[in-house]
Amino acid sequence: MSVTSTYSFIQGFFNGVFVGQNTVSAADQPFSESAPGSGVFTVHRPNGENLVDLGKLINTNANVGMVAKQLIAAGASLTSGIRVQAMPWISVPYFAQSPAAHKPFDMLAKVNFDFHIETPWFCSDIDGTISVFLFMFLDGQKHLHVTVDGSWFSFDGGAPFCAGPASDALKAAMPAVRKQVQDLLPQLTSAIANVKFSKPYFLPGNGTKTAGPFVQNASSDASLGLLLA
Repeated sequence: MSVTSTYSFIQGFFNGVFVGQNTVSAADQPFSESAPGSGVFTVHRPNGENLVDLGKLINTNANVGMVAKQLIAAGASLTSGIRVQAMPWISVPYFAQSPAAHKPFDMLAKVNFDFHIETPWFCSDIDGTISVFLFMFLDGQKHLHVTVDGSWFSFDGGAPFCAGPASDALKAAMPAVRKQVQDLLPQLTSAIANVKFSKPYFLPGNGTKTAGPFVQNASSDASLGLLLA
């Protein structure tokens, strides 16, 4: 079925809680989407849409367990599931390091999770978030590729003496964390390795096509839409 989906963001573009409205049409319609960056985003989704719920695919018990194991090796513990959020390049935290790496509103998938580090009694405990950013694109043969674009972490706590050592430990652990996420990527492309697409695009939440209103969280789930070439 063809669906027009309108997403009204409360906390910013592809961020936080949003209110969706799906209007179903029996007639097919060509794909189009409104300009990115505003509080309201409308996507006309044709019958032939192929949908991948990235959050459901990545946030599995097996993947959470693998990430938790990497954090334990770094002296931390996992305190959340694995979230997936679509984010424009200009909002990625390391954007300023290489602004021309992508177009400003190219969308990346932010795979992120929370961690906790217990510190000695003379320091406050540390709570933070690690994010790994994925870039999805079509090659010259119109096949989908997914690459790890970069990573980032932030945390609070560790005063007065433990923040520096914790930061050093996290930096040392990041290559292993990035590889762990890299190892998840075949799940995204194995079933469609030889399929040709004309366009990939992101939708907030699980990409539901059910008619009517709904409320979801764009910071915890995102979906990838794909149109056949």
